Amino acid sequence: MEYNSAFFGLYQNLFLVLESELGRSRAIELFGKIMVMGLKKAYDASSFSRGNPEDFARVVGARDNSVGLRVEFPIVENRRIVYQFWTDPFPGLKGKIEPEELDATYMQFKVSYLLGDNWYYKTTKHIWHGNDCTEHVIEEK
Repeated sequence: MEYNSAFFGLYQNLFLVLESELGRSRAIELFGKIMVMGLKKAYDASSFSRGNPEDFARVVGARDNSVGLRVEFPIVENRRIVYQFWTDPFPGLKGKIEPEELDATYMQFKVSYLLGDNWYYKTTKHIWHGNDCTEHVIEEK
């Protein structure tokens, strides 16, 4: 499937309207809640075992691919996952929000919901910083 520009464009516009009407902090908070609602519904429709790195890669990969994102998981181990975005889901927000702020609206949910609260992520590369992909390294504490 090709990148779904209409789907992501709607989210980008939503963030920009929220920010314009309510300010940056409230926009980020509400955008995160909206992202969580959509992702939770998609993930709950897939069977997964919480805490299972292979299920994380399978469920997240299937959802991302369904909306046209090219993602890869070059490392999926018991206590470590490398999650790479080769498609920028929100190119229209570049320069309007820091990439770490935007990524936090959905990444922490993905990690804690599918893996558990004893997992965390760190971003080691980002497309917006000129890297070839955005890479999140997810590890168990």
